[in-house]
Amino acid sequence: MADQSLKKNKMHRPLPFSTSEEVLEGQVLVFDKPLTWTSFDVVNKVRYTFKNVFGLRKVKVGHAGTLDPDATGLIPLALGEATKAIPYLLGSRKKYEATFLYGLKTDTDDASGIALKASSYVPKQNEILEALKYYSEVVFQVPPKVSAVKVRGKRAYERFKAKENFQLSARYINVYELSLQSYNERGETLMHFECSKGGYVRSIARDIGDFLGCFGHVGTLRRIEYGPFKAQDANDLSNLLDLSTENLSSNIKAIEIGIPGLKIFECQLDDLKHLENG
Repeated sequence: MADQSLKKNKMHRPLPFSTSEEVLEGQVLVFDKPLTWTSFDVVNKVRYTFKNVFGLRKVKVGHAGTLDPDATGLIPLALGEATKAIPYLLGSRKKYEATFLYGLKTDTDDASGIALKASSYVPKQNEILEALKYYSEVVFQVPPKVSAVKVRGKRAYERFKAKENFQLSARYINVYELSLQSYNERGETLMHFECSKGGYVRSIARDIGDFLGCFGHVGTLRRIEYGPFKAQDANDLSNLLDLSTENLSSNIKAIEIGIPGLKIFECQLDDLKHLENG
């Protein structure tokens, strides 16, 4: 996603904390992804700003965990050598806030899809609470067809867009929290869903709708937690050019914060080269 305002900025601006790229090595910046943006759009904007506005041409940027364009919320960006730790960040718990809408099943399991089945039945609050008990803890879940799961070497969403006929297998996930935050008689519920790697909120909405016999899909979706990172601490991309803000500079975190489970190993200097060479 090109940002025309950045292209007009020919002068490099100084970073408030340091102009040294080493300061960003091994760090994490957490952003709040806007609606309609892809995760790669966020990475592109940060890369472009670092390189063309601040003159930091060697800083690598990578995102940990994809968010759909229709979702908003937390997306951690690893900087420099921290990009090597992304596979460990991906194993973090993730928590979402989502609106579940009942009475309609779509081919994408969210509001952007084409209607497949409809029902006029609106589930009662106690029925929804019973369904939540059933789908808590250990769940075998079939991902949405618009997910990034690979099917014979190709992403599911790519096959879906190509209108290919394919099926996805159920996968095991851990559900740590599935709770009802609010309910109204129109069949709209606000949910909190915390899961392990590979969990899909849209699948939960679809499965609960099928379980209740009224069908269901996700209306809105927001990631509010990612491991130790919280949505209220995320940086707004619109403030990216103003890195002098206390909010942004205080949110540059060491990668170790996001992977507390890894063990620390101390070695002698003579052994360091052997470790670096594998």
